Amino acid sequence: MKKFLIACFFLFSAPLLSHDYQIKDFSYLLGRLDGIDDSVLKMHFTLYQGYVKNTNALAHSLQEMDDQTIAYGALKRRFAWEYDGMVLHELYFENLGGKQGLSSKSLLYQKIAENFGSFEKWRQNFFATGMIRGIGWVILFQDLATGQLYNIWVDEHNINLLAGGRPLLVMDVWEHAYITEYGLNRGGYIEAFYKNIDWGVVNRRFSK
Repeated sequence: MKKFLIACFFLFSAPLLSHDYQIKDFSYLLGRLDGIDDSVLKMHFTLYQGYVKNTNALAHSLQEMDDQTIAYGALKRRFAWEYDGMVLHELYFENLGGKQGLSSKSLLYQKIAENFGSFEKWRQNFFATGMIRGIGWVILFQDLATGQLYNIWVDEHNINLLAGGRPLLVMDVWEHAYITEYGLNRGGYIEAFYKNIDWGVVNRRFSK
């Protein structure tokens, strides 16, 4: 009994172990994208891996720190930046690799047309949002409370990201996603991204 009580003491007094996020393998995209070079993808994968490692490192550091310190507050803010950078990259890579457009018979196509006036008007607005000056992300985003769809601009990773909704289609418009291949021609990169959307993935996100 004494040994059992001692074991229970250490079990319940020990800090909870944080979950380590695992790096996902997106190498299946190599050789499959039209207009986005493999060398750019490989560099992009390395950047993404850094976000996963930094997210894990920050989670462990925050677990061990005194939460009343200035340093804790600074790292707490940084965690959202690294975490969002990790997740948005995963969503971005996951919605690449398609070869077919979105069927006009799909519920998603009809919802886009309903919310934006037509599918083409949505596409034009998505492209225009992607041309906003700055670094960040463009997301076709669904408000889960109303079902309304929006094209939103996210500064860096975590500024202007609307709470409580679902990202359906995610496009990276940080310079590292295109500048080595397209220079300052961001529009050319957006065209290439659009040609490579895996609408099956986007549809599944919407269907959830």
